[in-house]
Amino acid sequence: MRPKIQSWWLALACAPLAFLLAPSKAWPVSAGVMQIQQDFETVAAKVAPSVVNISSTQFMQEYYSPFGNDPFFNQFFDAPMLGRTVRRESLGSGVIITADGEVLTNAHVVNGADEITVKLLSGDEYKAKVLGEDNRVDLAVLRIHPKAPLTPAVLGDSSKVKVGQWAIAIGNPLGFDHSLTVGVISAKGRTNVFSDQGGVRYQNFLQTDAAINHGNSGGPLCDIDGQVIGINTAIATPNQGNIGIGFAIPINMVKRAIPDLVKRGRVIPPQLGFYTQDLTPSLVQAMHLSVRGGVLVADVALDGPAAKAGLKRGDVILSVEGQKVDSSEDLKSLLYQYQPGQAIGLKVYRGGKTLDLSVVGEAAVATKGAFWHGLEVVANSRSVATRRGLAVSQGVVVARVAQGSSGADAGLQPDDVLVEVNQKPVQGLMDWQKLIQEYPQNQEVVVRVVRGQEMAYVALRGE
Repeated sequence: MRPKIQSWWLALACAPLAFLLAPSKAWPVSAGVMQIQQDFETVAAKVAPSVVNISSTQFMQEYYSPFGNDPFFNQFFDAPMLGRTVRRESLGSGVIITADGEVLTNAHVVNGADEITVKLLSGDEYKAKVLGEDNRVDLAVLRIHPKAPLTPAVLGDSSKVKVGQWAIAIGNPLGFDHSLTVGVISAKGRTNVFSDQGGVRYQNFLQTDAAINHGNSGGPLCDIDGQVIGINTAIATPNQGNIGIGFAIPINMVKRAIPDLVKRGRVIPPQLGFYTQDLTPSLVQAMHLSVRGGVLVADVALDGPAAKAGLKRGDVILSVEGQKVDSSEDLKSLLYQYQPGQAIGLKVYRGGKTLDLSVVGEAAVATKGAFWHGLEVVANSRSVATRRGLAVSQGVVVARVAQGSSGADAGLQPDDVLVEVNQKPVQGLMDWQKLIQEYPQNQEVVVRVVRGQEMAYVALRGE
């Protein structure tokens, strides 16, 4: 006789099956959550047409021994080295900034590239050329010639960005084009993301936890309205992948750089003629300062714009055009936003009082697209000579030498002092400006150089 099954046991066993087979109902979603989702969808549709993929190719000559790394054969057989061309490719992102084909990206995306290809959302591809690039700000502007007008991105105002607001990154991470990730602004004003040896001098980054990976560089970081608030540039990671710490250049710094990159080939910051250091608690105590924040003026060039405006050694700069200054990095990034020739308001603490000064910056001497024979120079003075350990206080001081230029080929270096061009004396920047106009870059010239305690003539080939 078969045992009788109790009905309540059968009901209990079938309950999970009945739950699974029952018609499903969506969990209730609040109107606010749905609105945020719709906002993300709107940003994607609005910004994606303005985002491009950038692939750069570099052809490099590589030399190798026919015997490989075998030390025996390489020692006893003096065989000629063999050469081959190596193709290296890298990927990045970019932002369309004009309808006629100007594209913004990071300088490190296109550095040294022999070929650059820009791919639009439509799939159309165009060869690009570099209008200007500057590693100090890690920005570059490219030019393509599209068949039809493009959709430029809307550039926002990074001064209004707040920690905690939405941040949306769109780009080409690891080759997956037009990927969108979402996070928040984690912090503002991040510095020391790169060392000075890395080349990026002006640092005032936005930090975000929106996923940024290799290939996102040069792409936009947007707010919830679809306006670009930054250009994604770097990540902090121990393993080459995203861990939620990404950095973007604030768009206000970018907007200041674009005209210089397009017209001059690189950014021309104002030269103000003073040098600062951070205020430490011990300095504040020893100098009996009654202020908090600010940076200490360590030196002022005697003939520079700051000296003419009345700035003195020992002053404490509290703010720039009303924006508070807490470190030398803050000051450098704030001053960078102004053009040469533009008046800059400084609030200064001196002797228990606050003063308002107006400094008009000067421009480093440059020709359009490239410095004269690859040289960027700044004014010399007694204070500059003392600070840099130079033997003379006249002439102009080499601040930077472009790779591959005639200046670099001739062996010129930063802190070399140029005192003559074709045996005509250079007392300062005005003499230098006149002489570089007199001798164009395609003409070979001879400059007299002071390096340390030595002086020599150096020939610069025509370019």
